[in-house]
Amino acid sequence: MEGLMSTLRRGGVTRASRAARTYVWTLEERAPRAARRAVRDVLDGWGVAEGDVEVAVLLTSEIVTNAVRHVREELRGDGVVKVRVRVMDGLLRVDVTDPEPGLPRLVAASDTDEGHRGMAIVAASADRWGWHPGPGGGKTVWWAQVLEGRGPVAPAGGKAAKARND
Repeated sequence: MEGLMSTLRRGGVTRASRAARTYVWTLEERAPRAARRAVRDVLDGWGVAEGDVEVAVLLTSEIVTNAVRHVREELRGDGVVKVRVRVMDGLLRVDVTDPEPGLPRLVAASDTDEGHRGMAIVAASADRWGWHPGPGGGKTVWWAQVLEGRGPVAPAGGKAAKARND
């Protein structure tokens, strides 16, 4: 796989659920920029409010950047990062899957640190977030937000959760 993989798009937009879109890129420095553009384009196309789009672009970029920076060298090979975007019943959810099994960590960054804030930004900005083991030993980190103009949406099981292993 040389360079950025061509974008894979599945599903279509329906009025009721706006079916999921999935994008796949190789684990390289251009992936976060491509993910930002893809998320912006699909959410703009679905008519999502600009404020929600901005948050979605930021959070997706943080998680994809973590995947690119933190996947161990031996897992890179033909490794990819996959981003799935979906909106259903006023809730936007984005899943980011990579081959690294290491779990996301909230790190207390000092005022002078140039990094280590990605997951703290996700935790502070998303209505909910979490992770689960991915296929083939990797992981999926996900986040969700209620879209502008919608009331709170309880997660499956009926309990509100800020972060959970889902």
